[in-house]
Amino acid sequence: MKKILFLFILSLSLSAWTPASRSERESKYILKETKKAISSTFKIERFLLEQENILLTSSAFLTEHSIFKINTETDSIGYAIVVSAPSKTDSFEYLLLLDSSLSLKKVKVLIYREDYGGEISSKRWLSQFLKSANDDTYVYGDNISAISGATISVKSITASINDVMDSLRTLQSQNKI
Repeated sequence: MKKILFLFILSLSLSAWTPASRSERESKYILKETKKAISSTFKIERFLLEQENILLTSSAFLTEHSIFKINTETDSIGYAIVVSAPSKTDSFEYLLLLDSSLSLKKVKVLIYREDYGGEISSKRWLSQFLKSANDDTYVYGDNISAISGATISVKSITASINDVMDSLRTLQSQNKI
């Protein structure tokens, strides 16, 4: 009887965590963190995020994305791209901030859902992506260092950023961005 009661209570508590409510909460958090990152990276307080209807080339490492143009009162200063990439058993969201010439200015992991591998959220580790030239390809083990216990997530974010940057360069060459 106690076992049945426990399972019933457990199922009630899990039903409160529906994907819709979790998604709304995560969306608010992502927006808050994105605005904070934009303010600190571009040294501006007032800006407008305008969602762009630009689709990047999908891949196994680029499952979902949203692209926002960052505008001030006078001009466009860059792009904020929120990307979802796979990890070992789930996915994680990260933010890319680029200036108007599509030069990478900031990479920030927004939500990481795994028990292991959270070290990919480290500012120091993520700064590797900012040190390369604009047309470089990031290579795990070469210009992107490994993290013990986070191999899958490191490979995923590296491949995902490569996919985003390749797609953006293609769109830029076609004058679509």
